[in-house]
Amino acid sequence: MVIRIKAIKAEFKASCTNGCVYGEMRGKRGLYVYAELGQEKSYIPSPNDDPKTEYRLFTGCSVFFAKTQEKLNQGEFEAEDLPNVTVIIYC
Repeated sequence: MVIRIKAIKAEFKASCTNGCVYGEMRGKRGLYVYAELGQEKSYIPSPNDDPKTEYRLFTGCSVFFAKTQEKLNQGEFEAEDLPNVTVIIYC
């Protein structure tokens, strides 16, 4: 499973192998995401990618979802985490 997460610039730049990232899930407006990142791999651009957008890819991630930013900040997630997910972050 691949999940795309829109992150703010600071989160995007600070993300690293075995780090974490907060953001909003692409295509699911209003669904906030916290991801514990796995190994960073090279991102291979897609023809549909916006050339003005930066992308990074991580494998072996655990992803958690919340309906509001406040719940995400408090660690109140909507469901069990999704383990072993590939995450593409972008900003």
